Amino acid sequence: MRFVFVLGLVIGIVNAQDSGTKSQHAVKTVHDGLLDEIVVYVASVPSTPETAIVMRHFSGLDADLGTGSEGGKEERPIEAKTIKSEGPKVLAEQFVTTLKERGPYTTVSSTDVDTAAPAGSIVVEGKFTTIDPGSRAKRYFVGFGAGKSTVSVSGTVKDSTGAVLATFSQTRHGVMGMGGGDSLGKLLADSRNIGEDIAEFLSAWAKGKALK
Repeated sequence: MRFVFVLGLVIGIVNAQDSGTKSQHAVKTVHDGLLDEIVVYVASVPSTPETAIVMRHFSGLDADLGTGSEGGKEERPIEAKTIKSEGPKVLAEQFVTTLKERGPYTTVSSTDVDTAAPAGSIVVEGKFTTIDPGSRAKRYFVGFGAGKSTVSVSGTVKDSTGAVLATFSQTRHGVMGMGGGDSLGKLLADSRNIGEDIAEFLSAWAKGKALK
């Protein structure tokens, strides 16, 4: 009887935790707005200038490298590997710069993945899902979107306790440029642009503006 009681208690706790997770319903879902997809779980986000905003460097470990994978069609691993290490820093730097410019927040910083967030802060974290250098030759000779480079990310906005306030995803493509454009340059530029995109979203959300 005691075993049955304890087992029932454990199952009850697990079910309660699962129920709490599943009961978190989206307040709004926006497609093709300031980001490709935004799902918000709270009506509003803290918006006082003193609220600390922390972006943890996005992970690039599990990203799909496309033509930059080992044995890929054009075997461009150098560009892809460079973005796996440098892309998170470039994205975070642009996010910090843009959000400080757009406001309302004035305390904005970036940090390593494992660094604890200050109490009362808002934490932005995520990962690169695609880092594809594409084909410079196709961009130059074919055009019309052929050979495009691609950078995609997905992420979350959380409070300092880990509660999810919003989720998002965003993709940027590099299409043309002089001589088809430099793949590494396009990937870096797109990583930087995504950092700006995420900052624009958070700024608009905090100010109560449309996310579309």
